[in-house]
Parts: sequence; structure tokens; C-alpha cells
Amino acid sequence: MSKHTHSCRHIAIVGAGLAGLSAAIRLLQQGHQVVLFDAAPQAGGRARGILHDQAVIDNGQHLCLGAYHATLALLREADLNAEQVFTRVPLALHMHNGPQRMSLVTPACLPAPLHVLWGLMTARGLALTDKWHAIRWMLSLKKHAFRLTQDITVESLLKQGRQTDTVTRMLWEPLCLAALNTPLATASAQVFLNILHDSFQQRRSDSDFLIIKSDLSSTLIEPLMEKVSALGGQVCLRTAVVSVRHESGKCIVETAQAQQSFDDVILAVGPHQLKTIVSGLPLPSFDYQPITTVYLQYPSATRLPHAVMGLCHGIAQWAFDRGPCCNQPGLLAIVISAHGPLPSDKLLLIRQCITELNQALSAYGMHLDQPPLWTQVITEKRATFSCTPGLQRPHTTTVQPHIYLAGDYIACPYPATIESAVSSGFAAAGQLSAAH
Repeated sequence: MSKHTHSCRHIAIVGAGLAGLSAAIRLLQQGHQVVLFDAAPQAGGRARGILHDQAVIDNGQHLCLGAYHATLALLREADLNAEQVFTRVPLALHMHNGPQRMSLVTPACLPAPLHVLWGLMTARGLALTDKWHAIRWMLSLKKHAFRLTQDITVESLLKQGRQTDTVTRMLWEPLCLAALNTPLATASAQVFLNILHDSFQQRRSDSDFLIIKSDLSSTLIEPLMEKVSALGGQVCLRTAVVSVRHESGKCIVETAQAQQSFDDVILAVGPHQLKTIVSGLPLPSFDYQPITTVYLQYPSATRLPHAVMGLCHGIAQWAFDRGPCCNQPGLLAIVISAHGPLPSDKLLLIRQCITELNQALSAYGMHLDQPPLWTQVITEKRATFSCTPGLQRPHTTTVQPHIYLAGDYIACPYPATIESAVSSGFAAAGQLSAAH
């Protein structure tokens, strides 16, 4: 993106996650001066790599979609090749309810949305009644442009659409949990429809799974940080901002080490952290949902039948084979979304995940007989906000002049995702530049 002709602003960005990094790169390209603060020793926020044993794993198994246009735009602006960052997997859903299997594979020769309709028509493991109700519902949603007159829960939406128990359990519920990280009974139907529309109705490639090829830090966050530095931005890690205030036409940013004056500030931290930094910002109260990822390292020859497998018969929802996707042979990631209390004994949790995975593998005559070489359980207790019907999310501008917000909780069509974080950073940068 070329630089714009306007006055150069001195801008502080608090938070070096994807929202903060996106805002920083966009503003630096526009000719502004940017200082990026983060209390952590590494950038990335919840999107970061963690060293374990001899492998680097993510703080959670993340998944992007081909419809994440802001994320792909960020890569272009940072001079990163998306094909080197992501493994692109065309839409293929292999779902398992114990030994029962449902496979929905979309053909490469058909454009959207025909590829999804054909996938539903030819899906293995769904009865004709399941397919008929699913296809009829999708056509009805398209007729109404995937818009509701009033937001309701996904559970109510599926009942209105007369979706069968099988197609709900094997298709819509896993997709809802993967996208919104909120249970069907409380998840926003309109936000879910936004995801379905953007993924299934525009371009065939929009429905592709985009899986980070290695860990998030080395593949994405560190190259973005290098771009910030190359553009002249200053990065201050291990520097906690304790307060931000606006006085005498300037924004005062105070850390434990110093106090600095800026023209503008973008607060790219979680809403639960804002109250400790700045006062007088009216924000809605969010509920949160956890995500737990159970990593299982098996011998390098271990392979799952599919790179991504859905699990519909227990506490786990997805199993990722990080060998073909992330060049980490034998490493499996089991994802548990929007869950209630889990076994406090991590060994019991790990055994339960292995049992559920083996139940799915029985459909292929496979079984993981030996215990894993090592394991790691990572739980993000505030992984995402609960994406409920009609939830009022704040905008990037605030009641305090020259103070802006960014983060995956900012108002946008999507739930808390990497795409939401990136688009909020771009939006904050755009609002700031437009004001001057």
C-alpha cells in the first residue's frame, strides 16, 4: 500500500497481537511514526508459539479460512507469500460419531456455491432425508441473502430450518463450534450465517481451510514484527502500559519505566484489560469461552487418514494431523471448544481424547496402540468472547479523543477470529488517518 499525503502522527499502539501489528503496519505504510508496546516477552498475544520438548507448538490450534480477506491482505502488505504461510486444504469435512462416519468432499471443478451443494448431495454417511433438508435450507438462506430480521440462536435457526438430528450433530454443530466457539444453544445465528455466506457463496477458494505451516510465531508473528521494524516502527516488549490518558491535546502513555506523549493511541488489548489501563470508556460486559488443545506426539510415521478430522461423540471436536499440514510428523492436535469443566487430572483428559480419536479411527480399521511420546495440554480460559445473539460490540472510535480500540471483540460481521483481529487493526488505522 502506498503512503498517503497527510500530516505525520506520533502513535502508540498498546498490544502486539495481530490487531496491534495490523494497525502498526498500515499506519507505518501511511507515513506515521509508531511505537508498539506489549507487556509480554514475545509478540502475538493468543496467536503465538510455545517451546515444548524439542518442538514448537502453538498456544492453541488455529484455523483460518480462504474467506479471510483482511488476513490475506495483511500478508501482502507485509510482503509475505500466503502459500508459504498457509497450507491450503480444499473444503472436505470428515466427521465421526464413534465409528459412524460422514464425509462431505467438494469438487474442484465446480464454482461456489455449487461445490457445497454437490458435496451435500454426494456426502457419504447422510441419509437422503438429511441431505434434502440441508440443501433445501441452504437454498432458502441464499434466497434471503443469509440475513435475519432478528438475531436468534443457532439452535433455534436449525429448528426453523428443519435440520435433522444427524446433520445437526455431524455438520452444523461442529462448524458452529469451530467458527464461533459458542454452543448452539447460545450462539448468534446471524454471525454463523455471515461465516456460511462468506465461505460458501462467493468463490470456491473462500471455503478452503488455511492451516499455518509451522508455529504461529516463526511463520507469521515474527515476520510481521520484522516488517514493523523495517518500516521504522519501534517495538517495546516486556513493557507494560499502566495507564493512558488524554490531557492538553496529547495522549499520555505511562509505563513502569517512563511517561511518553503521543498524538494518538490505539488500545489493542482485550476488553478485560482495558479497565486497568484507561478509565471512562463505556464497554459492554463480555462472557468468555475457553478452548483446550491437547497435543499428542507419536512416532513420526504416525498419520491420520485425513489432515483434519471432526469428532462428534465426546468432549473433543477436531483432530489435526500436523505432519502434512505443519511439517511436524506424528504430532496430533485435539481441539476442545467452548467446553465446561474438564477432568482436573490431565492424564485422564489425555486418555479420554485418545479414546475418542481411536473410536473415530476404527472406521478406517486403525488404532493408536502405543502411548504418545509426549503430551501437552494448553487451555486458554478466555480464548474468545461468547458470540451470543444481538451482542453489542464496541466500535474502534471512543468517547475519548485520539484514543481508538482494536481487537477481535470490535464490531464486525465475524466472531472472535484471526480475521476479526486483523480487520479491527485496519479499521482503527483507517479511522485514525481519516480524522487527520
